[in-house]
Amino acid sequence: MKIDSLIKQNYNISKQIPLSRYTFTKTGGEAEYLAFPKNLEQLQMLVAAANEDGLDITVIGNASNLIISDKGIAGLVIILTDMNEIKLDGDTVEAQAGATIVKTAFFAANHGLSGLEFAAGIPGSVGGAVFMNAGAYGGESEQAISEVTVLTRSGEIKHYSLDEMHFSYRHSLVQETGDIVVSARFKLEQGDKLKILDEMNYLNALRAYKQPLEYPSCGSVFKRPT
Repeated sequence: MKIDSLIKQNYNISKQIPLSRYTFTKTGGEAEYLAFPKNLEQLQMLVAAANEDGLDITVIGNASNLIISDKGIAGLVIILTDMNEIKLDGDTVEAQAGATIVKTAFFAANHGLSGLEFAAGIPGSVGGAVFMNAGAYGGESEQAISEVTVLTRSGEIKHYSLDEMHFSYRHSLVQETGDIVVSARFKLEQGDKLKILDEMNYLNALRAYKQPLEYPSCGSVFKRPT
């Protein structure tokens, strides 16, 4: 199998690994194959290998909002936490899918950029925030996103504008296409750094009060369409 050849090439792939090691809920049986790509090139190679071998692909951000069956997941499971670069481009912050939305929001705040304050207490990844149009306290991902880069299941890189993402309540285009979110660009506004941080710390404390962070959260797994 092509995927087995990537294991020999040290592509951060393991076999029969319990997913309970990685989910916040501490649930989940074994992944048939589990991979942690470090960059887009490795992700492309993994998708190509899975397609050649006829394996289903399940993509997980940082596994903060999942309940996975004790039966595990067949095929290739990809966890994107090693793809977590966040960088600044003027008033735009670009974050890879495996970066947490919280760190992205604080990165923006520390550069005096406003627009992601609502995300201060959301425990998910940027990829998950795009996928679900995550939101809290009156804000949603779509209000800040200007562009999303994806890898299609056939291995093509695409760039979607805000309008093309078809965001609605807890919905986005990639739920329909099965594309893998690679990164997102957030177009933000200049603001007062201290005021932005104060607002984020307040919202973070409010969320922690309503949902103590020592308790696991749960949600849905991002599965490949059939």
